[in-house]
Amino acid sequence: MVMRRALFIGVMAVLLAGVGLTSGVQASFQVPQTAVDGTTVPKYVTPLAHFAGARIPAGNALAVSYHEFQHKVLPDSFYAALPATINPYPGINFNPQLGTYVWGFKVGGAPQYYPGFTVEAQKGVGTAVTYTNNLGTAVIPPILQRYITVDQTLAWANPFGLLPGNPARFAPYSGPQPVVPHLHGGEVRSDSDGGPDEWWTPGGEGFLSGPLAAPGGIRGPGYYKNIYDYPNAQEAANIWFHDHALGATRTNVYAGIAAFWLIRDQFDTGMVGTGLNLPAGPQEIEVVFQDRQFDTNGQWLFPDGYPGGLNGGPTNPSVHPFWNPEFFGDVIVVNGRSWPFLVVEPQRYRFRLLNGSNARVYEISVDDTPVPVIPPAPSAPPGPPIYVIGTDGGLLDAPAITASTPTNRLTIAPGERYDVIIDFAAFAGKTLCVTNTANGPFPGGPIVPDPLGTAGLLQFQVNATPVTDTSFDPAAAGACLRGGAGQPPAIVRLADGAGGINPAVTVNRKRQLVLREVMGPGGPLEVLMNNTKFGGLQEGTGVPIPGSSRVGVNWLTELPQIGTTEEWEIINLTGDAHPIHPHMIQFQLVNRQVYDDVGYTAAYDASFPVGAVIDGYGPPLPYNLVNTDGAIGGNPPVGLFLGTNPIQPPLPQERGWKDTILAYPGEVTRIIGRWAPQDVALNATTPGQNPFVFDPTYGPGYVWHCHIIDHEDNEMMRPYIPTKKADNSFAKFGGEIPGIIETLLLSP
Repeated sequence: MVMRRALFIGVMAVLLAGVGLTSGVQASFQVPQTAVDGTTVPKYVTPLAHFAGARIPAGNALAVSYHEFQHKVLPDSFYAALPATINPYPGINFNPQLGTYVWGFKVGGAPQYYPGFTVEAQKGVGTAVTYTNNLGTAVIPPILQRYITVDQTLAWANPFGLLPGNPARFAPYSGPQPVVPHLHGGEVRSDSDGGPDEWWTPGGEGFLSGPLAAPGGIRGPGYYKNIYDYPNAQEAANIWFHDHALGATRTNVYAGIAAFWLIRDQFDTGMVGTGLNLPAGPQEIEVVFQDRQFDTNGQWLFPDGYPGGLNGGPTNPSVHPFWNPEFFGDVIVVNGRSWPFLVVEPQRYRFRLLNGSNARVYEISVDDTPVPVIPPAPSAPPGPPIYVIGTDGGLLDAPAITASTPTNRLTIAPGERYDVIIDFAAFAGKTLCVTNTANGPFPGGPIVPDPLGTAGLLQFQVNATPVTDTSFDPAAAGACLRGGAGQPPAIVRLADGAGGINPAVTVNRKRQLVLREVMGPGGPLEVLMNNTKFGGLQEGTGVPIPGSSRVGVNWLTELPQIGTTEEWEIINLTGDAHPIHPHMIQFQLVNRQVYDDVGYTAAYDASFPVGAVIDGYGPPLPYNLVNTDGAIGGNPPVGLFLGTNPIQPPLPQERGWKDTILAYPGEVTRIIGRWAPQDVALNATTPGQNPFVFDPTYGPGYVWHCHIIDHEDNEMMRPYIPTKKADNSFAKFGGEIPGIIETLLLSP
């Protein structure tokens, strides 16, 4: 490993000397950085920043812009001890005492902030959001490009159009910054979804059919416009928006580009004493957990091999010089501040939780101790239970308790949200700790939460004076959130919650889809959805996956018919858990089940034409061939390898609408989804007819992917689009038309 790394450094030196500044040699690859030991950062000295009382109404129109600025993430005392000026690379000087350079949103009339100010939308009131990219200019890159390295050897936005094999792709990118915002969990038309090909650089704003303003930006192959139309027609929920540029999602989100988007209705009003009477006002707080690393000047450190990270450097630098399979940081950042505390009254609070980390999964409990104690003492009294009242797509029918015990913690993966209530009434005058016990990579990886660092997330300091609390009590006997008088209707049940599919549901199609890791000499090289590259061409060829349809510049195999219901069985062949996220719809978890991974892998490998696995070939069998399990997808039937392994029904907190779900290693994860709104009654849709308020078959299409965004950036993502046809193919106006042509119909 040492010899290979030394050889690589020598080759890189030659390449960089030859390509000069046009290759973009201005990144952390050239900015000397020394990592701060996260355990030495003072903890629980900074109050939690939050947006209660300061949320931005969405209204009918909203302006959101991307900016680079300095923000104090670490404790104020850390920055005060720094020099007044540093010169990280030639031509750039700045004052690190002002904070960490971050990227973030400026939302409406609020100031730019990390994370961006929360947007509050009303169900049924559409919002047109005008996004503007102010990260540098069309000719001057932002400062953080030098710190957070983009690996140009990945399938990425590639604004300069460098061809594969060009030596310049082995250098960090330096140029106009590509971005594209995605409303995660939003039911929107695909030209407003913010898919990875819809990116643009500063100055690239406007309708595709209109001219570029001088000096002009660069647009991705799926770009339509920068004004996104959000219908807000779905159920009240905690969704969020973040950047999604192809191959640069992990770097853009790491820099700070994320914010909450809350949808309200007459039941979930966000106002005290109304609707369901959920905790509101100062007692409703959004909380995003992220992990980060810092250098000794208080700047982001995103390991690219120079230096390496907590889990080493890039695994195969001769192929991907700066890509690491997963990022894990040693500093916990909550709402933009490291290890904050929150002073709470001894009453119920509603927390809108989000895991905004690159790769870290959290197992959360609230412990009756001011700092994490791992493992907890057997006699230690438990902290308050966490009552889950909602999932990614909205409220549960009834609260689900996740007790703060080692055997029942709340697991939240990257991209997932949970809506929870914690009652502090019995803990007046105490200091409590939100503790994390999840290893990384999850569930069995070697990176163990450190009691002096990543095992602690947030501290609650409970005031001693009792208060009167009349808000919704999830612990009350018979407490429910849906289906009663003055409540929203009960969840439309596609899955029965006990491990099966609701017998009243008509399943129109079943797919079996494989998650597979491709290994290189040094470790993971890439991770693939159904052994297929993002663009849908077989590895090393110009040949599309058999059975795929072209939409825009990509070849698609997942083409569900609009108005139908599908069951997807996700077969995880890798050693880690993956949070799987399909855009545009909410789905329900049916169950999980262990399979014989050794036996199935052998059958899978033997199914390829050469009798052994072919990386990036696509599935081994014809995609649309129905196997003996009744599934398409081109894979051997997994049913032969289930044996007597029991079905694992969803956990109580998973029995709601989801848009992101953990697929565990060695298991089949079964989900059921409809290409229809959540509240449409069972079997009330007609296959091929659109039940949405927009046309999901229009535009560049959507994607489904792993929300470990380091994986997503390196091929673990596939485009998909709903279709009007029943045969898993795509057609529009009577024949196949690349989606990009549709933009000719757009007008400003």
